[in-house]
Amino acid sequence: GVPSPAAAPHDAATPARKRRRRRRKKAAPAEGVSSSAPTDGDAADASDEVSEGEQATATEVGESKKKKKRRGKGASLANRERPAFRVGEEVFGKVSRVTEDAVWVDIAGKATGLFDLRELTAMASDVSDVSPSEELAAASPEAAAVLEAPPSIEDAPTLVETSDEPSVLAVDEAEQAGASEAGEVVADAADAHGAEVESPAVMPPEIAALRATPDGELPIVGDQFIATVASVGIRGGMAMLSRTPANLEESRKKLEAAAQSGETVEGFVTGAIKGGLEVDFRGLRAFAPASHMDLQHGADLTPWLGRRLDFHVAQYAKKGRDVVVSRKKMIEADSRRTRKAALKAIVAGEVHTGIVRSVMAWGAFVALPDAAGVEGLVHMTEASHDRGAKLVDLFKVGEKIEVKVLRVDEKNKLWLSRKALLSDPWASVRQKYALGSRHRGKVARIQPFGAFVELEAAVDGLIHTADLSLKEIESPEDVVKVGDEIDVVVASLDAGAHKIGLHPALAAAEADEPRQKIVVHKPIQVAVVQAMEQGLLVRVLGMTGRQARGFVPAAQTGTQRGTDLRKEFPVGTKLEAKVLEIDPRRGEAKLSIRALRDDREKQAYQSYRAGVAREAKFGTFADLMKKSQS
Repeated sequence: GVPSPAAAPHDAATPARKRRRRRRKKAAPAEGVSSSAPTDGDAADASDEVSEGEQATATEVGESKKKKKRRGKGASLANRERPAFRVGEEVFGKVSRVTEDAVWVDIAGKATGLFDLRELTAMASDVSDVSPSEELAAASPEAAAVLEAPPSIEDAPTLVETSDEPSVLAVDEAEQAGASEAGEVVADAADAHGAEVESPAVMPPEIAALRATPDGELPIVGDQFIATVASVGIRGGMAMLSRTPANLEESRKKLEAAAQSGETVEGFVTGAIKGGLEVDFRGLRAFAPASHMDLQHGADLTPWLGRRLDFHVAQYAKKGRDVVVSRKKMIEADSRRTRKAALKAIVAGEVHTGIVRSVMAWGAFVALPDAAGVEGLVHMTEASHDRGAKLVDLFKVGEKIEVKVLRVDEKNKLWLSRKALLSDPWASVRQKYALGSRHRGKVARIQPFGAFVELEAAVDGLIHTADLSLKEIESPEDVVKVGDEIDVVVASLDAGAHKIGLHPALAAAEADEPRQKIVVHKPIQVAVVQAMEQGLLVRVLGMTGRQARGFVPAAQTGTQRGTDLRKEFPVGTKLEAKVLEIDPRRGEAKLSIRALRDDREKQAYQSYRAGVAREAKFGTFADLMKKSQS
């Protein structure tokens, strides 16, 4: 027959799916099998087991869904920290700070609350017009009735005659009960009756907080403080405290109207978060981007915490759930006014101590604290006498430097100079680096047009690519590398323009060669550097740079056509050649050995003819005798 459900043992470890299948099968027993039907007690036991199984199944399913939600979309929500207190909750804490705009309250060590100081002083002024008995009656009618009713033997507090000293409240029992605040209120009421009272009466929290500022006095650090949470930080900001509940609908209407009209609204800065600040507007939270709070990129925003400021509503969306506020217009307007006034007081030629704010590719921006913090630019040309120096090496952000005011232009831009306060090494360049003098320098940098050689700190010279080698090269790097130390000679000097032209110096073996003057149609001494099919590349002895380069075409070598010039003119062979012309673009001289040989032969022939002519002028021997006799 069909087994009874009660007879089957209940296995707690059986999966929920199998138990549901078993219940479905057992729910419809076969017809005619009445002997196997369960009894009433068995049915009750079975129902209990089924209900327990359903509860276990629901628990397991719920836990699995929670785990999936944590692993999926709900992971970020689960990791987000929940606020320590809810809106509308009454909290108790101690005053940790009192600033210009707010009272900072440490709420049980769990959070920091801000109470608008303006609200506190307004409430204190209202309370100062009310007598202590009226104040107590408004807060606690029971306590007021006790003081006004005639004292009885059983219920009335004990009255003790006092001396001439002012009456005070004995709070032994109140302190033991942890209600010292209540004793202060009852003591005030007792003073009015001129008796010393012992009473366990408890003062309401609202009155205790108000009494923290009698006669408008501000609370001090360590005072106890009670208030209601008006709003809490969404992303880690501080909680706003208040004595009056915030009207969210009114706050929404005010922010929406301000977004349309452009008017400013007051808000409390409650938190510094990533990218900006969190601002509270009477219960509504808004975001203020960092770039709209300070004109300096990356500025510290923590000094704004706890401040009451005016904001423009830049964005109002999602019925107040997405609000963006800004102070950029106000900051820029204040900055322009401050800068304009400060620039009028700055005089060209003054020296100021500035702070480096930022370093760019073209210069460094320096703020002048003694001139209302206005910023000026030290252009790269005014940074140092060393034109090869890097700005990142000369300026460090936050460093104090001395700068000189150059001018304030028509666009109210301030131009500064660091170089003007440094000694100019070019002042003594004329004496140190005379024309033709030999020096040793280091290749500092290479450009396509030449190589810069550092002679000393902030003094360098340029070797043009055409002056680097007698042979034709495509780049200076074919001859020298950055960091190489080479010997150079000064070819040109312009100290006013800070320019020195250099040539590679002659080798030690060639240093004693006399310097020649290259003149067209005049002979010069040369040495063969390279013999080619087209002709001879030669070096003018005693010369440097491109002026030392000369070329003798093959037709001007005085050899027969087809002669191997490499055999005829080995490298290093010294020759004498005539200057035919000088290339105006490249500066090299075109030479000719044959022309010089022809000139010498012609000169020898002319010399011979002149001698013969001189001899012909003497005449015959008879003519000479006749002259001598006459």
